[in-house]
Amino acid sequence: MSEVKVLNAKEIKDFVVNALTAVKVSSTQAQDVAEAMAFAHLRGFDTHGLPCLPGYIECLQEKRFNPQPDLKFEQLSPWSGTLDADNCLGAVAATRAANEALRMASEIGIGAVTVKRSNHFGAAGAYARLALPQDCIAIVAANSAAVTAPFGAAEPYLGTNPLAIAVPAGEQADYLLDMATSEGSRKKIRKALAEGLQIPPGWAIDSAGNPTTDPAKALEGVMLPFGGPKGSAITLLADLLAGVLSGGRFGKDVRSVYSNQEQECGTGHFILVMKVASFMPVSEFKQRMDEQFTAIKNLKPASGFAAVSYPGDRETRLEQERSAQGIPIHEPVLGDMQRLAAQLDISFP
Repeated sequence: MSEVKVLNAKEIKDFVVNALTAVKVSSTQAQDVAEAMAFAHLRGFDTHGLPCLPGYIECLQEKRFNPQPDLKFEQLSPWSGTLDADNCLGAVAATRAANEALRMASEIGIGAVTVKRSNHFGAAGAYARLALPQDCIAIVAANSAAVTAPFGAAEPYLGTNPLAIAVPAGEQADYLLDMATSEGSRKKIRKALAEGLQIPPGWAIDSAGNPTTDPAKALEGVMLPFGGPKGSAITLLADLLAGVLSGGRFGKDVRSVYSNQEQECGTGHFILVMKVASFMPVSEFKQRMDEQFTAIKNLKPASGFAAVSYPGDRETRLEQERSAQGIPIHEPVLGDMQRLAAQLDISFP
């Protein structure tokens, strides 16, 4: 049986901060990354937490990411702005952009920020959720390296382009959609390959354009958008907002974090925040949200389902469980973290 270590969120965050500061990232910016990674583990998006850290460290050590960036935010109107991320860690750029959008929303009810020259930022929901304590609705999108074929194509042009939407509720769990717009994520395919598992049908086609459940062939081939032409349209929309609108890279021009030795990845982000109170009293809105979610959860489950849920409901329960009982870190991630700690001469919990 593979080894498992249970860590709490603080232990994960402290380790991430120590690892990043060891390669000259400021403690403040390292904390942004640590918060995003801990969020991913608490909510069950384990592929977007610690497994990302060795790649980030390698990119920083090889100067493919900028450990000491000069982020430049330009406010373009009372409600809009743009951020040049100077090739920094994606979580740093997305956190700054979300905070700027929230600042504008607090002043006039809405705020939107585009980001260019960024990198992989982990789970998109980590930044959408920043709006919830301020009773705001948030939409977050990003583009990424071209590994997904638009509907009807046999070659990649779009990324797995994540989308997250956060909407506050009252007594019920907040709505928090957090998804790749491909049928599956590349990180989940790499995880399946490492664990010797197959991937579900419909996730990818191989290099010859044939459907495959073999993760190795999927990584050599092309990801597919979720939901056929409808999902493909949403994948493209994320690229339009995060890439075209930001003035940054889009389509095939976005580089992979794993193969950007000669030039920046050029990942873009888009963050829109709306203040609930600009539409109706917050208390009334949350009561209506609770009414909606209660009705959904009281529906009769279909065959094969124990209960009816909605985005954010299951993840909130898991976050509560992991906050109380700890976060399991399995092999091979555990071994990777122990080797990384030895390499950087820091301790692993």
